[in-house]
Amino acid sequence: MSELEPKKAGQNERKHKPALNFLLLSAGSVFTSMIVAGFLVGYAFDVLFDTTPLFLLSCGVLGFVGGMMKVHKLLGKMELLDEKPMSSVSDSKQSDKE
Repeated sequence: MSELEPKKAGQNERKHKPALNFLLLSAGSVFTSMIVAGFLVGYAFDVLFDTTPLFLLSCGVLGFVGGMMKVHKLLGKMELLDEKPMSSVSDSKQSDKE
């Protein structure tokens, strides 16, 4: 029985690893899209109000800050995905002892 337990733990880690990869991929694309959207909105306001890059820079900074907040929230979900395999492994060990 002890030979099967490490294999099960390894399978659980492999099962959740693609989810982590997709989460990190989405974090990069969300961060980039927030910055680009900020610059585009700022450029549209600059054209609309005929100002120099005042809105372009301010909306770009707001997009950067919003992107960082969004990435921070997504990486918080990554910690939740890391904890699940550990708890399921510890649960299976406790059920084996009983």
